[in-house]
Amino acid sequence: MNPAKVLLTVAVLALAFSTDSAKAQAVTRMLSGHPPGGAVDTLARIFADKLGEALGRPVVVETRSGAGGQIAASALKTSAPDGNTLMTIPASALTLYPHTTKTPLNDTLNDFVPVAHIGSYETGLAVGANVPANDLREWINWAKADSKNATYSAGNVGTDLHFLGVALAQATGVQLVHVPYRGVGPATVALLAGEIPAVTLPFAQMLPQVRAGKIRILAHAGGRRAAVAPDIPTFKELGYAGLEISSWYVIIAPAKMRPELVARYNEIFIQALRTPAVSGRMRALDLEIRELNPAELVATLRADYNHWGPIVKASGFSADSQ
Repeated sequence: MNPAKVLLTVAVLALAFSTDSAKAQAVTRMLSGHPPGGAVDTLARIFADKLGEALGRPVVVETRSGAGGQIAASALKTSAPDGNTLMTIPASALTLYPHTTKTPLNDTLNDFVPVAHIGSYETGLAVGANVPANDLREWINWAKADSKNATYSAGNVGTDLHFLGVALAQATGVQLVHVPYRGVGPATVALLAGEIPAVTLPFAQMLPQVRAGKIRILAHAGGRRAAVAPDIPTFKELGYAGLEISSWYVIIAPAKMRPELVARYNEIFIQALRTPAVSGRMRALDLEIRELNPAELVATLRADYNHWGPIVKASGFSADSQ
């Protein structure tokens, strides 16, 4: 055989082998921009496992904490849109965050495509047992009567919990002042200790303290009364329709991921949510399941983005000055 042809054949076979090996060794990643142990990390691991089962290959959770998830999102943005890199993120990091800074790290509605809604939770206004208010109207009057009554905490600043309080102030005319703490847990402790009179926190997480008679939830931001606490009204039914706010988690991908691949992954995650194992985990995390297709996801993100914009602008808040 001609030596040149032999060398060419060997080269072609080597190239084919290396290409197949690269495909076989491709790593599918689920990025998380929040520390291990929290809700985002937990959800990332749940859905990475289910995606791995569906694809027949491991899906690795990769944590890149910082900047409220935007560092991990930046890594996602520059990843190939081939379905091998996804991210679990709070929807507010896409819809609220851009309004809080003049220099966002990402164009959140254009750099990414939503793949799946993976759980939502409602937030509410709670007061301590020492606050002389049994309903929202009484609290509004009490808070307006003395400025020292008009403080609240949502834990950290710049979050959807923080801006629920901002929206509440704008809607009711109460000049609320936010007192920051290092997260939801410390804010709850401060409420129980009487350091602050009110909090805006995840609704379900406050129920044990409500049942113990230590705090009262005056209203929550859901679209309807919750089955777990049907006696607690929504802001909407009390006349504050603009306070119907849902907080949720979403899996996203790079913007140029093919629509048919987005649809395939969307179906994989919806099927996962229907399994007893995953739906049970969602209940344990106090999350409500909603099945949204890709078009509905895009519309929901856009609606949330448009909802938060005027609230943040009117508040004058800027993360750049924090």
